Amino acid sequence: MVILLPILMAYSLVGETLHEVAGSVLFVLFIIHNLLNRKWYGSLLKGRYSSVRVFRTILNLSLIVIMILQPLSGILMSKHLYTFLPSLPISSLLRRIHMILAYWGYVLMSIHAGSHLGPLFHKLKTRNKVARIIVCVILGSISAYACIAFIGRGFPGYMLGRVAFAFFDYNEPRILFFLDYLSIMLLFMLIGFFIVYWFGRKRQITE
Repeated sequence: MVILLPILMAYSLVGETLHEVAGSVLFVLFIIHNLLNRKWYGSLLKGRYSSVRVFRTILNLSLIVIMILQPLSGILMSKHLYTFLPSLPISSLLRRIHMILAYWGYVLMSIHAGSHLGPLFHKLKTRNKVARIIVCVILGSISAYACIAFIGRGFPGYMLGRVAFAFFDYNEPRILFFLDYLSIMLLFMLIGFFIVYWFGRKRQITE
């Protein structure tokens, strides 16, 4: 699912047909993902809610709403795969909703993925100090670049609905577009990890 995100964000660069196919595949994977984790829904009203659990629950529920509304709006605007459906006279509204949800979904899904990176970073802590420093420098450099890319690619304007159409530079090498979006993804994955880590540390201190 995470791999498909940058491809979906490159809407005009990869073509409308591929965009619709990738979006449909992502939606199917989302359904499968939820079926595999269906026990989570049954546990929502059980047990105590720690800070980490509250954060993850709000994040997951927000993603569920986005991952239902976004493909639905995309299907209703389809020009290739779902043309058998009746067209609606609200395409401009659907396009606006679809784009806002796309950027919020990209950010929140990256945070969601990062919130589950604890075991990976725990393994890293067991390695030697030099390796940890090198990794921290690399991640810090990518994150700094991602902050610039986040602003340069117009994420704030898209997420707040201030920009009605996504801008693509067709003369730009595709690799630069994907590098920017991958760096932004990594930035929010790290944010997700550190939020969970911070809540965990806070709990240990209070206990």
